[in-house]
Amino acid sequence: MVSYWFRHRFFFTVLFTAAVALIAVILFVFPYISNRADSYNEQSVYKNSSVDFIAPEPSFEQIKELPGSNGIDKVFPFYMTKTSVEINGSSRTTTILLSDQFENTNITMYNDKRLIEKSSQDYDNPVFVDWQFCYDTKAKLGDKVMIPLNGQPVEFRISAIYETNSIYDGGAILVRINEQQSQTIKENSNGNGYSAMYIAASNYEMCRTYLITDYRPLGRLKSRDQFKDDDQYQVHYNAIMSSGYGNEITDFKVKESNAKEVGSYLLWIGLALTVVLTFAFNVILSRRGCEKGYFVKYCIPKGLKVSSYYSTAFFCEMILFVLFYVGALVFRVLKASIYIPKAVYGIELLFIPIGVLVVELICLIMNNLSIKAKNGGKH
Repeated sequence: MVSYWFRHRFFFTVLFTAAVALIAVILFVFPYISNRADSYNEQSVYKNSSVDFIAPEPSFEQIKELPGSNGIDKVFPFYMTKTSVEINGSSRTTTILLSDQFENTNITMYNDKRLIEKSSQDYDNPVFVDWQFCYDTKAKLGDKVMIPLNGQPVEFRISAIYETNSIYDGGAILVRINEQQSQTIKENSNGNGYSAMYIAASNYEMCRTYLITDYRPLGRLKSRDQFKDDDQYQVHYNAIMSSGYGNEITDFKVKESNAKEVGSYLLWIGLALTVVLTFAFNVILSRRGCEKGYFVKYCIPKGLKVSSYYSTAFFCEMILFVLFYVGALVFRVLKASIYIPKAVYGIELLFIPIGVLVVELICLIMNNLSIKAKNGGKH
């Protein structure tokens, strides 16, 4: 009966299991995983960092004075620009965060919770990149990245890869600059501070109230010698000091609370379709002449045992389906254009294989009972 199964059913089984597995993965399972990955990546910067707020353009003096006051615990100041960088013979325009104060990097989204891979070597000129940058440029640890700095290309080495910094369109890379590079940036800047700062609060409500009502981005305050007279400078000074900047404050808790929930309806639809198709496949094939007609008219009357035919069908269909299902899923994940963390995988991905197993068992029992009935109660 096993050889008979290979001659009459094996080809159909391979085609069917491959088709159903691909349909399940491409139309239902991977879109579900992709939606969960999108949600995770969008929220990871808020949930997996210690940043509570982003505030614009603090002055150098504010960076020294703010920690320990107004509910602020730590700050991480940085310059920000968007420019083209060169790597592996190609270029990519990306958001670049530059900082000369790395002691509080652990509060940012470039921390161990979001770390994907880290170099075992220490570089004098490290750059932290995110997954999206690596995907777009085929970059890897240790690669050289040429970044324009103060009008000149400067070579940096990829020291670590983190989850995509989804705050910025297309992600962002973090560059550690030395004192000389920082000083040159300050000299070439019209302002008196950094582009922005990440803030970790010791008292969230106190910090929020201060930032919304009393914070002033003094990094925007230009020096007196940039104006013709005191009156022009005073107008500039009053404009900055009298304005409110609450609309420029990014509140991470608000962003986190607005997280979208990802339903599992796609998996349930895929499960229902897979179950129906599997049941229909088994019923249709069992009613063919080479199965029902041959077994009923020839095998069963002669007392030949045919149950092994359906046992072989059961095991082969299950094994092939699982192989195609896992293979298609792995291939699709490897080719994904977004970062898919391990956190998005759950036991619900087994729903469809389990559904196929249950249907295959039901069909096996039904076929064996049918054979037994036609054989007068004997196999």
